[in-house]
Amino acid sequence: GIRAEQTNIEAEGPLTDPTRNFRRDAAGRVILGPNGRPQTIASDALAVSQLTFIDRGQQAEKEYLRLLPSVNATYQVRENLLARVAWYESLGRPSFNQYSGGLTLPDIEQPKPGDRITVSNVGIKAWQATTWMSRLEYYFGNGGEVSGAFFLRDFNNFFDSVTIPATPEFLAAYGLDPETYGEYPVATNYNLPTRVRMEGLELDYKQSLGALAPWLRGAQVFANVSALRTRGDAAANFSGFTPRTYNWGFSYSRPKYTLRANWNYRGRSRLGQLSGASVEPGSFDWRSKRLYVDLSAEYMFHRRIGLFGSMRNVLDATEDVERHGPSTPAHAQFRQREDFGSLWTVGLKGTF
Repeated sequence: GIRAEQTNIEAEGPLTDPTRNFRRDAAGRVILGPNGRPQTIASDALAVSQLTFIDRGQQAEKEYLRLLPSVNATYQVRENLLARVAWYESLGRPSFNQYSGGLTLPDIEQPKPGDRITVSNVGIKAWQATTWMSRLEYYFGNGGEVSGAFFLRDFNNFFDSVTIPATPEFLAAYGLDPETYGEYPVATNYNLPTRVRMEGLELDYKQSLGALAPWLRGAQVFANVSALRTRGDAAANFSGFTPRTYNWGFSYSRPKYTLRANWNYRGRSRLGQLSGASVEPGSFDWRSKRLYVDLSAEYMFHRRIGLFGSMRNVLDATEDVERHGPSTPAHAQFRQREDFGSLWTVGLKGTF
């Protein structure tokens, strides 16, 4: 098969220009004071912000068409054993902030070391990924099923951050004067010319217990495991990347009621990469591992009216956030703790 996706974007974002707070003469030249510095129009923070922060002062338009083909095939190895393979293309659009995140210009009248133009990249391309997946599914004769899958996913035009010299094409795209802003570097995002790869492994098991013992009719257990690994120059840009995830649980269904219990374990996950003059390379925010236990139940008083309830995070698991680099000592890594508590929901439902 093949899928076509057309994307059209019209965006507006803020423009921040500190020179809009400078007094100018009738010819538009900045008026300098006795100290040689520009005279400002306002000094309090609110008035300065009103002058230099222009709401919707930056506009952007973008459109692109992507064709996403896919091929899926299944081979019946045996009566209860299936082999599946797949190849498909997928699309990852940039964040809307790339188009409406705004433009921040340096103070050209009072330049400082490290001044730069900070902007989202309206010309950035959506990344496109090619995935190869293979899967085996085995069905037991007693209502059980076990399967395993392995996939490779290659990302082209993946996103990364960069500081580059201002090119004539860039300045023209934002309507900036090359004579004024051509000497400043640009901090923005861009598409990586190299490939980024993700590798994944998934294992699933499901068993209906009623086939094993009549008194367990309506009971089912399940479990699944997923493991991921990333490789490439921008592998660190997978914010929220979680290498290990485990789920297991059971359900029990009868004509008038249903009970479910689910355990979800999420391994330690990497958040955003840290940067700065004094930040050690390879520094990240990390979210701690955690185990959620969820319970839910439903009871039908009548074929049209029922009572339901759910308890999310029954054991009140907390989540810690750490911030550290390769040489940060253990006692200095803790940053914050999030305690969401347990969420309970009870209600009535009806079908009319």
